[in-house]
Amino acid sequence: MMKKLQKLSTACLLVILFLVSCHTTDKVVTKSNYRKPKFIDDIYLGGHNKNNVTENGVDNQHVYASERRNYNTINGVEPQTPNAKINPAESNTLKEKYAVILGVLSKQITNYSLYKFIDEWYGVAYRLGGSTKNGIDCSAFAQKLYSEVYGVDLFRTAFEQSTTCIPIKDIKEAVEGDLIFFHTRGSRVSHVGIYLMNDFFVHASSSQGIVISSLNDEYWHEKFSSVGRLPRG
Repeated sequence: MMKKLQKLSTACLLVILFLVSCHTTDKVVTKSNYRKPKFIDDIYLGGHNKNNVTENGVDNQHVYASERRNYNTINGVEPQTPNAKINPAESNTLKEKYAVILGVLSKQITNYSLYKFIDEWYGVAYRLGGSTKNGIDCSAFAQKLYSEVYGVDLFRTAFEQSTTCIPIKDIKEAVEGDLIFFHTRGSRVSHVGIYLMNDFFVHASSSQGIVISSLNDEYWHEKFSSVGRLPRG
């Protein structure tokens, strides 16, 4: 009788151990099947991966597009590209300012980009070989102005710039944007400015920096060499 009870107890113990073993194994299998990201593309951030798919498998491309539209708008208005609109008040102020300097009517100031560029650089100190607002020389200023206002690349030195232009000896034929060349040292071209109107030009003066000067000044009248004209886009 005792032997039968021992066998029965042993059998019950084996059954219990078997059941416990099966339950533990199931939990382990579940964990091993859990999807762990192996690459950065698989990592979910904020419930989305790079393919705009949420953890529940829903494609949210249309949601992302809506978020981008909201991000790129202010009060429901699409932002304008740079220089897409000119502030009328700012434009009028600029026109009036330079009309006084040039001795013309404000309505004659029509190239906003040109005078905006001049205004941003006006008074910057002269520095031989310089090309920044920490200091700039005459040819670098002409080079930057032509690049930003007219979209034309110029050579670096005043002499090189003069060799690529159509020379015009009569200053009366100069038009806004023409290059004005001077021989301040000897007979070779050594200085350059940009003609504006009414005998005025803007340049990097060695004594005053970026400034507007008159061709009627005795010094510049004597040093005048030629007008140089380049095609401007």
